[in-house]
Amino acid sequence: MTEDAGRFRLRQVAFFGRTLDEYLEMFALDLGALRGRRVLDVASGPGSFVAECLARGLDVTGCDPQYARDADAIVAQGRADVDACREQIRRNPESLQYADIDAFYRAKHVALDRFSADFRSRGGEGRYVTGCLPALPFADRAFDLVLSANLLMIYAPLADGGMHDGFDFDLDFHLRAVTELARVARHEVRIPGMHTWGRMPVSHPYCEPMMAQFENAGYTVELVASRYDDGASILNPASNRILVATRSAPAPRADGGTAPATVGVDR
Repeated sequence: MTEDAGRFRLRQVAFFGRTLDEYLEMFALDLGALRGRRVLDVASGPGSFVAECLARGLDVTGCDPQYARDADAIVAQGRADVDACREQIRRNPESLQYADIDAFYRAKHVALDRFSADFRSRGGEGRYVTGCLPALPFADRAFDLVLSANLLMIYAPLADGGMHDGFDFDLDFHLRAVTELARVARHEVRIPGMHTWGRMPVSHPYCEPMMAQFENAGYTVELVASRYDDGASILNPASNRILVATRSAPAPRADGGTAPATVGVDR
């Protein structure tokens, strides 16, 4: 990550994660929305969502390309990226603004520590799967609920309202990613941060094409307001929304049931 005229330029995907509490706010969910569902977290990173959910008896799987590396390398990368991000924010205070930046970074280290302990202890149990968009290593409709944050929109090219210094994650990539998320979900997909990343966030230009892509795949789509402080939304709270895509007719489970209905925030 380097500086450029007071805003972020991400040359590669930064590797740090969030806690369970952050996820519940980020995706406008509560624990009740996760119970009884098979959940996939795409671009899971070194966050503690999987570890904390498994400790509560929930059925959650994380997927990230970095999981092919050993634990020591993953943790080292996570710590380096947290520190690099904090330094860039310090140098460019107008690029991202958090209500409590110290609390935000404490949570990143807490998440990394919890992830590290769980990742090391579980080994090859299959809860941390190596893979990445737009081609995930899962069967069609394998998960009731699919979550994906901190990749789409953020890593769109700078010219399109993202932070990435390149075109690896352009609109074509986003539409292929959406098609893949729709494929592996049995019932619902949630994607937060549907805004641009700059000094005055607005609706992301990829938002409407992504919504149309879900609709073409048989989903109904809505944008739900979020209270999560992602560093950009505080500059324009009205832009802070989550894309929620729900299958009009949820597919049957292998056990003959259907995916549970969506549950909103009730914490």
